[in-house]
Amino acid sequence: MTTAILSAAVASWGLEPVVANDGAQAWEMLQAPGTCDLVIVDWMMPGIDGIELCQRIRRTPSLAATYVLLLTGRSSRADLVAGLDAGADDYMVKPIDPEELRARVQVGVRVATLQRRLAEQVAELASARDHLARIASTDALTELYSRRGWFELAATEFSRSRRYGRAVSLLLIDLDYFKRVNDTFGHDAGDRLLQTFAAMLRVECRQSDVVGRIGGEEFAILLPETSIHAAQRLAERICIASRGLKLATAAGEIACTTSIGIGELGGEDFTIDDVMRRADAALYEAKRGGRDQWRRALTDLSEVADHVAAQSRGSKNL
Repeated sequence: MTTAILSAAVASWGLEPVVANDGAQAWEMLQAPGTCDLVIVDWMMPGIDGIELCQRIRRTPSLAATYVLLLTGRSSRADLVAGLDAGADDYMVKPIDPEELRARVQVGVRVATLQRRLAEQVAELASARDHLARIASTDALTELYSRRGWFELAATEFSRSRRYGRAVSLLLIDLDYFKRVNDTFGHDAGDRLLQTFAAMLRVECRQSDVVGRIGGEEFAILLPETSIHAAQRLAERICIASRGLKLATAAGEIACTTSIGIGELGGEDFTIDDVMRRADAALYEAKRGGRDQWRRALTDLSEVADHVAAQSRGSKNL
């Protein structure tokens, strides 16, 4: 059966045939997006034969759902197995009976349609899954990472930094006297303040920083590839920027200050919680020291000794 006769038959069945004159042209056409869902290919073709074309189709992920019907004059069981092994979905021996071909093409169209719909449904489910994951990992009020999302990303980044011996620092931030804001100005005003503060953090932080709201008025920033000294500079900028935040309300103007604790990855840290504990202790020191400031967690034993000695000297001078 010639190409022209085959093409006319396919068109008479309500399909739109696209004709290639040889295997190389067929392969070129197949690589264009959305060319076809079903391919009728002859085993013997110039350039690229039907077997090789089948193999190329099966090696190409974008053509995975393509249904291939292989036509050939070979009728032995070995040839049938070779054709199916090469990736053909169906196999017909010439001379071709038009009615049998029509029936096989209809089967191929049904299978290709089902595969396309399945692929679309898989893509939709993947999109829905990703959307739900984003919702679960995003704080609805501030649009920063939620507590769950932040800890998941922070733990991953911490493990990577520890594995490759890279610096990583952590900031724990608390809005000072936030309860007074809610009590005095109302929860709507408190929410607006949290949103304004979150927007400021996005401006001050790098795209690679992991910024999240992990509590009511508590925020956390993980700083990959960042030394403790660079983290201190960021903490100072955040303290200064916080003092500049002013929120007008019907009950008056809301001012904002923050307390910040800073920690860094140490040699004895095995989880992100180890750094969090030190940063939390430093945050407590900042609050106890009068708020509106940052404190760095002590990690080195000599630093701890110097800190204890300084506290001891201070208590003697009281």
